[in-house]
Amino acid sequence: MFTLDDVLKWSEGRVANSGEGHTPGSAPSTAFQRFTTLKDAGPEDAAFFFSKDYEAELRVTRAGLIITGDAFVGPLQASGLPQWKTSVFVSCADPYSAMAKVTREVSKTASSHDHQNAPPESRIHPSAVLHPSVKVGARVTIGAHVVLEAGVEIADRVTIYPNVFIGSNAKVGAGSTIFPNVVIYEKTVIGERCRIHGGAVIGADGFGYAPKVDPATKLTIDHQKIYHLGRVVMGDDVEIGANSTIDRGTLGDTVIHSKVKIDNQVQVGHNVELCEGAILCGCSGVAGSSTVGRFSILGAQAGLGNKVNLGEYSILTAYTGAAKDFPPHSVLAGMPARPQSEQMRILAIQQKLLKERGKKK
Repeated sequence: MFTLDDVLKWSEGRVANSGEGHTPGSAPSTAFQRFTTLKDAGPEDAAFFFSKDYEAELRVTRAGLIITGDAFVGPLQASGLPQWKTSVFVSCADPYSAMAKVTREVSKTASSHDHQNAPPESRIHPSAVLHPSVKVGARVTIGAHVVLEAGVEIADRVTIYPNVFIGSNAKVGAGSTIFPNVVIYEKTVIGERCRIHGGAVIGADGFGYAPKVDPATKLTIDHQKIYHLGRVVMGDDVEIGANSTIDRGTLGDTVIHSKVKIDNQVQVGHNVELCEGAILCGCSGVAGSSTVGRFSILGAQAGLGNKVNLGEYSILTAYTGAAKDFPPHSVLAGMPARPQSEQMRILAIQQKLLKERGKKK
């Protein structure tokens, strides 16, 4: 539950329709129950509107509070929509950024593992198995059936949900959250304020095998495993989606720099480097020894081949496969990857050829 004043503080916004009698503390509902979609919201709910794609939902919403952008205030006021009088509109310079801030605060109030309100002593479920050498900081929560092996270090304010395994000599930084059924292999280093979602596996062996060749036939007759001796080292404020996997380095480390965000079901190979702020969308993949530059984006099911370097602030659009290096600020599409503008011209030519062939028939 939260108030209008809470939303104003969190969003750094202002009441846009104050001329209709709405001021801080005088909302139609002084306490709001939840944030939800425009179409599902009732008078005790709050919602967001900062895209014309949702105009139809705005026309029927019953939300008591709506966060919008400064650019929408004038058109909304002139629209004649009844919601302008029945709902409180909070206007923000950057409503998308406000959404991030507000949802973070609402999530804190809803969470049973709120680090801010946790008691100073740690809470460890009796079924958890901790090696005697494990170090646990203050205000740590460890759920049922968690296993922490020798030498593990858990910093302050960490939350570990049930059924998590953390291997020997791994470290988890302050304020991080490890969700259920996560597996963290030995020697892995997790930074501060990281979130690792259910089913993720951090630090498994990379996919490396040396062929065993028959001297007579020169044909491969077996696969000899290459054991991986490196680690996964993760910076601060990293988020790993559900069922994603990050392999340890063969000899050196796989490095995930601070602020990297990884979606669900993503594969990161051995010795990969994901630089600061990189984003990997669902089902994308990065093969061994490749680098994704600062704040670059891999779209859904996009991928980098072995030893490919993608420059900073680049974008691989969905289903794009890069098999060679690309410079900073590249926008790529296709298989193999090429500049998106070039790929669009190719597609246009293909469509033209198909039409011409159809006319000849």
